[in-house]
Amino acid sequence: MRWLLAVLLLPATLAIGQVVDGPVGTGPEPTPLPTAWELEFRYRNLQRIDILTGNQRQSYWYMIYTVSNPSPNTLRFYPRLELVTERLDVVPSDVGIPPAVYQAIREQHRLTHPYFVHPTKAAGAIRTGRDNAIDSVAVWHESALRTSSFTIYVGGLSGEARLVRNPAYDPDAPEKVSLPGPFGTPREVTVNPRAFTLRKTLALSYRLAGSGNARPWTDPEPVRVDWIMR
Repeated sequence: MRWLLAVLLLPATLAIGQVVDGPVGTGPEPTPLPTAWELEFRYRNLQRIDILTGNQRQSYWYMIYTVSNPSPNTLRFYPRLELVTERLDVVPSDVGIPPAVYQAIREQHRLTHPYFVHPTKAAGAIRTGRDNAIDSVAVWHESALRTSSFTIYVGGLSGEARLVRNPAYDPDAPEKVSLPGPFGTPREVTVNPRAFTLRKTLALSYRLAGSGNARPWTDPEPVRVDWIMR
């Protein structure tokens, strides 16, 4: 089996809070200083990898990241990275990605990230200090980036949360309904919540220049990095 690897390196990471361009969102905002546990998240901007198996080439975009625990206590990390397009399509990372993609990424970065682990093994306890940091990756198929702009939301980095009233709550409608579950077992699903729990989340905004046909080969340009409540 022969691999064709084509990796495009993008500009260095923006500092959190640095504004390059783009509108500022509205709604609840995180506190200026951390009020709960928080993990340190370092990352490389999106890179592209092309994999050729036989006569078929598939392209993927991936983000290498490192998570460390600066607190004196052991914390637990449950990574949740989602790409949200300008059309509000939500694309979770690492869905339907062949194992060969992770093997190729690991080989590509084996010198700089020798302890790289698959995303399924990134979750769990993180002991204090950068010596105990976890190196992993989030991967999306190139079809997810065929819009002019998108944002990657990184959850699981902070314990800060806020309960917010649901403005669309209908007191006359049922809060939960019963739907068929696995093997016909009924399960309750909340369809009319009184409130939502928002959690402190890192938002990495990007834009893609050019026409739709050119976007699979266009480098995503970092626009803004913010902490938000989501």
